[in-house]
Formats: sequence, structure tokens, C-alpha cells
Amino acid sequence: MPEAGAGTRRVTGAIQTGTTHHGKMTAVSADEIARAAEDLGLPEEAVDLDKVLILKDFLKFYGRAANLTGSLADADLDAHVIEGLQLVALARQLGVQGRWLDIGSGGGFPGLVLAIGLDLQLTLVEPREKRADLLTLGLRKLGRADCEVLRGRIDGGQWRGIEGGPLEPGFDACSARAVFEPERWVREGGPWLRPGGLLFTHLGAGQVAPAGLDEQGRLERGRWAIVAGVPRGTLGS
Repeated sequence: MPEAGAGTRRVTGAIQTGTTHHGKMTAVSADEIARAAEDLGLPEEAVDLDKVLILKDFLKFYGRAANLTGSLADADLDAHVIEGLQLVALARQLGVQGRWLDIGSGGGFPGLVLAIGLDLQLTLVEPREKRADLLTLGLRKLGRADCEVLRGRIDGGQWRGIEGGPLEPGFDACSARAVFEPERWVREGGPWLRPGGLLFTHLGAGQVAPAGLDEQGRLERGRWAIVAGVPRGTLGS
């Protein structure tokens, strides 16, 4: 795991999203995702296309029942999968192992993509019952019943649990997509990390890391970037 002050790694890739199709993921869509993974430097074993197919079909079938508001068209699902693979690629480059906390996983992204691409202990947090149930079933469909889903939210460094037990701190990595503004995410996510653990945040391309985060790695695609850093004050002695 890198320490604060280590050189920042930047990776860029010419990523293309899939073409819209009806029904199951076509060969064209699979090829787009495979090319995206290659552009991101991901080895074949990190991107199980069969599981990506299972995930997409699963979300199409159950997404409406779980009140997912985003588009479930192939092209849009492909874009979300590829964005999740960005996170997988950066995590692998930075050598993340151990425990990972993903906040606000309800729509399946990036949490279920992390379950496909990373072999670690994954905890997904979602307050809404239908979406938490969707995540639990999705993990089973992907063969990752070893991962856990907790219903609740974090607020002011505190766990506001609804169902599923306590949230224990000491994670090696934390992520949250479209849940908090970057500066607040540093404050909210930091307390759940072990000393020196990495916090992942989504930013605009070229945007500097939020205050309080010592950037350790960045992966940019188009207008967006995923940045990993160590929140100041968490390094320990």
C-alpha cells in the first residue's frame, strides 16, 4: 500500500462504451468492454466477461423492481461497467488488498463490478431496502456470497445502521460514487479507513484532489477521473 508522499501514478485510456442492443449482451458489447479493459491495463482474469453478462442481465431483470432510476439500456450499462473497471484498474495498480467499503452501492455500481474484478473482502452499504436486497442477490448471482451488504448510512463519522449489523472501521479502501461532494467525502470516509488506507473519489478530469487528501494515484477517462489518496491525519505514527 503506498504511503503519503509517494509519486502519483496517472493512467489514461481511449475508452469507448458499447452500442445499444436489446436483450442479452451481444458480442459487440462484450468486445467493447474487453477493449476497454485492455486499454486500462487489466489482465484477462480481472474481467470475467461471463460475469459481466450475468450482471447486466440481472440488472435488466430486477432493476425496475428495485426502482433503479437510471437507464438500463446496454450502452448505459456498459458505460457504468467500464467506469467500475476504472476503479478496479486503479485499485490493482495501487496494490489494494484486504477490506473495501463502498458507500451508496444501491444501483449496483461500482460495488458489483468491484465484486467481479477484485478478490477482497467487500462491504456494500445502502440504506434503501429494495436496493440492498438487489445487492445481496446480485452478489449471490456473481458467486460472491462472501461479501456483505449492510443497510444504513454514514453521517459525521458515525454509522447509522438500519439492518445487517455494525460497520466496523479499519478498511483498506473506501469508495463512494455520487453520494457526497469530494471534500465532504474525505471527512466522511476517512474515519472508516485504517491508518494509511486509500480513499477513492470521482472528480472532473484534471481537477485537483479535494482538500485533506494526499493524492496517490489517478486514472482519467474523457471528462472524468478517479483519484485515490490518503486522508491527512490517518497515517498514524
